[in-house]
Amino acid sequence: MRDQQSPTSVAARLRQQFAPAYLTLTSIIQGVALSALVVRVEGTYEHFGLENWLLATATLLAFLLVWHEYLMQALAYVWMPTLIDSAVPFGFLVAQLFLAHFVYGSERVWLLVAGLAFGLGIVAWGTTHAHSQENADVLKAVSGLSPARVLPSIICIVVFLGMWALYDVIDLGQVRGLVAAMAVLVVASVIATTVPYWNRVLAYARSDDDAKELYRA
Repeated sequence: MRDQQSPTSVAARLRQQFAPAYLTLTSIIQGVALSALVVRVEGTYEHFGLENWLLATATLLAFLLVWHEYLMQALAYVWMPTLIDSAVPFGFLVAQLFLAHFVYGSERVWLLVAGLAFGLGIVAWGTTHAHSQENADVLKAVSGLSPARVLPSIICIVVFLGMWALYDVIDLGQVRGLVAAMAVLVVASVIATTVPYWNRVLAYARSDDDAKELYRA
């Protein structure tokens, strides 16, 4: 029993249980958000224009992005969870519920929430990479790609909050379809940036198996 309560045992248990617990929480949150989107679309689709369908598409892609980011980070890295790690997923839940709600009703508010959600994403990225000593080897494997992935989020914040701030000033309400199409393109572009990053992580994970096969040969 004492061995199970030793600092080494507690630390190992925290690291081993963190990823399953985090991904379970994230899957529940994403399920709630997806349900909210379905309910909102089902209840208002008769009044949808092209811009509403595009915003719904952008919202669905944003849900996919949040899940994929959590999947990558929780499986690739290990760290001691803090209060921020508990709070950020619920922050994403709130943001996603608002995104789902405003696919119909206010495109301008949707843009504001999207910009804030990407800001929350940078916070999540920072909490993961604050534990660089524990993840030195993985971070080395993705060097050049990991920090560069913050740039798309910064661009998204600028784009979405910029359109929100200027929505009435430059009368973007007259081109709501174009604004919504840009939202789809922006979110899809960020998803695309995860591909080389995750491929690098997978290549690193397989490198040890490749070395063993080479040794056996």
